[in-house]
Amino acid sequence: MTSKETIKKSVKKLIKKYGTNDPFELAEYLHIIVIKCPMVQTNGFYQYFKKNKIIYINDSIDEYAQITTCAHELGHALHHTKLNAVFINSNTNFVSEKFENEANLFAAELLLAYICEENCYELTLDQIAATYSIDKKFVELKFRNEFG
Repeated sequence: MTSKETIKKSVKKLIKKYGTNDPFELAEYLHIIVIKCPMVQTNGFYQYFKKNKIIYINDSIDEYAQITTCAHELGHALHHTKLNAVFINSNTNFVSEKFENEANLFAAELLLAYICEENCYELTLDQIAATYSIDKKFVELKFRNEFG
């Protein structure tokens, strides 16, 4: 399990080291395989297989959903490396809600890393989400984590 502060620090470290918050670029730098393919009823998932970190993304969702999905799955790859969601969901009764929340927080911190609070005081969460083409739930997570 990973703390909120650990997630926030890891995002800042990644951005500082690689100079980007683009999850696809970061995956490439980190030698994480990203595969876009058709899927039913899911936007994507992460798999650790034979020492390889693999992110699968539904190729039929729009570009922004693919970016958000990649950021979320990158959170799993970095903070839940050997946790295999495919196996867990298929073979156990384990509830993975905590891991999903952590991956969502990672995605929120990554995708909204360049937002300055000064830029957002006059905007609603819906306006911020629309401005940055990001799901409102990630904006809410970022601001809840940032400002309590």
